[in-house]
Parts: sequence; structure tokens; C-alpha cells
Amino acid sequence: MVELFKFPAYRTLFSAQLIALIGTGLTTIALALLAYDLAGSKAGIVLGTALAIKMIAYVFLSPIITGLIKNKNRKKHLILFDIARAITVIFLFFVDSIWQIYLLIFCLQSLSAGFTPVYQSVISDILKEDRLFVKGASLSRIAYNMENILSPSIAILILSFVSYSVFFIANTLCFLFSALLIITTKFPEIQNKTIGLNSVWKRVTSGITQYVWNRNLLGLLSLNMCVSASGAMILVNSVSIVQGFFGLSESELAMAMLFYGLGSILSAILVFLNGDKAHFKTIMLLGALLTGVVSFGSAFIQSYPHLLFSWFCFGFSSSLILVPVGQILREETNEHDRTAIFGAQFSLSHACWLLTYPVMGYVLLLVGLKASFFIIASLVICTTFIAWFLWFGLKDKSSTL
Repeated sequence: MVELFKFPAYRTLFSAQLIALIGTGLTTIALALLAYDLAGSKAGIVLGTALAIKMIAYVFLSPIITGLIKNKNRKKHLILFDIARAITVIFLFFVDSIWQIYLLIFCLQSLSAGFTPVYQSVISDILKEDRLFVKGASLSRIAYNMENILSPSIAILILSFVSYSVFFIANTLCFLFSALLIITTKFPEIQNKTIGLNSVWKRVTSGITQYVWNRNLLGLLSLNMCVSASGAMILVNSVSIVQGFFGLSESELAMAMLFYGLGSILSAILVFLNGDKAHFKTIMLLGALLTGVVSFGSAFIQSYPHLLFSWFCFGFSSSLILVPVGQILREETNEHDRTAIFGAQFSLSHACWLLTYPVMGYVLLLVGLKASFFIIASLVICTTFIAWFLWFGLKDKSSTL
């Protein structure tokens, strides 16, 4: 970890990401409480709609935004994205109707759809050594999962003294501080390709086009579906399984999600520690295979401890797949196309989530717990085989289809 922070640019950008994550985590809690104040028992519908709006913004706007951003302007755009996110969040402080939540969430997530892939592409250019880049990706994954685990506890502690609306102000300050850190960061210099004024459409679609014509990236997309299918089952149906199927309380639900997060953190740490000697495609395929095995085993869940173990394993396998994603993207691109490709990955991976969120909700409702996990296991095994075939099964080893 120490060697990562020897890079001043990485040090400040990771700090900016961490601060923004803390603020976003508090806003997520505050948004749920705001939805309950405005909609009462229908708060779940409001939050579900907000989640769908978030995914739509990620899927459709990310490739457009990243396709239009030039390499030499990445720093300026990241600063503008943070400032715009700060302004958007502060407006949540004044919300008094549900439609305003939807509008502001769309604006906020649209800005995030531009910020995240650009940030990832910059980190890729800063950490040029593969082992360092994977360690950086592992550390980001650990930070993301730690935020998910710690934010509710921190929020409960703070809510003992202040109103939840203060969280919106806190998040605004976090975004502004993140922008300040980015201002002080020296970005790697990359020359832009010469692109004609009439090629805006080509720039917008270039990331998606290069992605879908590259068999190694299509294998990555297949594993994105693997993660989203199992992950959507956990995120969408945990409350129905824990409180409905087992008849337990919200505290047991929180414990189950904690185990999911801890599993993800543990595998991210393992990849972090072994990133300099790992074969990343093999790690991802092993993670996908483990997901299939755990999905099959979860069909026979009979007790709450068994569920906790399954959720831990699901979390563990998810980071084995997700942490090396950036390295695969980097191997298949050059520095000029990297921002667009990271944007395409961001868009297409969230398209998988947008598809699996509602599907997994209906699957559990229509066929029950056991059959749902059998369906997930079948889907995961199929996507794992497709990824293996695209990566290792084709005789022609050229990456372009």
C-alpha cells in the first residue's frame, strides 16, 4: 500500500474518491429517510424508482459523456463534475415533493456517470505498472465496501445529534473538498488524436463500438452479467428471504448484508496482496465458477447461519471478478481510447444491473427460493463458459472479432 501513495497524483485522487464516498454514503441514508417523510409506506416505491433512474443515467449517458471528453481536459471535467454534484446535492436540502427527488437524482447520477469512468482512466494512466494498478483497483474496492458497511453505523450515531438533512450539506462539502484535491493534482499528459469537427457521433459511439468488437472485452461483459445476476438476487431479495422466508428482524438483515460486504473486502485484500503475481483472467473465472457453486448450494439454504455463509461467499466471489476488470480494460486499449472504453464498461455493466434488478425480483416471486437459485446458477455457469471460450477457447488468439 505504501508504494501506491508514493505517487502524489494517486494519493490526492484516492483521497478525493474516499471523501466523496463518505459524503455519498451519508446522502444515501438521508435520501431513504427523506423518501419516508414524503411518501410514508410508499417510500420503497420512491427509492426503487430512484434506483431505476440512476441505472438509466449510468447506461445511456456515460458513453456519451466520456466519448466527448478529450484527454487533455479530463482534469477540468472532473473538477466541474464535482462542483456540479455539490450544487445538485445541496438542492436536496430544499426538496418538498417526490418529483423533485427524481429530477435531482437523475442530475446527480448523470454527473457521476461522467465522473467515475474518467477518474478510473486517469488512475490507469498514473499507475502504469500492472501490479500497482491492480493494487489501486483493490484498494478502491475495499474503500467502496467499507463505506457500505460503515455509513449506516456512522449515520445512526450522527442522527442522535442532528437532522438527516444536514447530511446533504455534509455531502456538498465533501464534493467541494474532492474538487479542491483534484485542482491540486498534476495529471499525466496525453496528447489527443486529431478528430474532425464532424465526428462527434463517432466519438460518442467509439467506446461501445470498440468494446463489442473485442472478444476479450465481450468475455468481460459476460462476467458482468454473472456478477449482476447473483448480486441483484442479494440486493433485491435479501429482505424477502431474511424477513419473509426465515421470519427474522431487520438486525438479521443488516448482519447478512454485513457478511456480504466482509466477503467482498476479504477477496479484494487477497487480490491486493497477490496482484503482482496473479493471472487476472484466471482469477475472474475462478470467481465466476465459485459464484455458480454458491448459487447452486444456496438453493438448499435451511438455516440463517447457512445464509450468512452463502452471502459471505457471494461477496468473496464478486470482488474476485470485479477487482481485475480495470486491468483487462487497460490491456485491451491504448491511452487515447481508454476514457471511452472505461465509459463503455461503466455503461454496459450497469445495463446488466438494470436488467437483473427487476428480473430477480420477479423470479423469486414467481418460482420461489430454491428454483430462483437454480436459475441463477445456470445463468452464471453459462456466462462463465462464454467468458472462458472467448478468452481461451478460440484458436484465433487475436482480440478483435
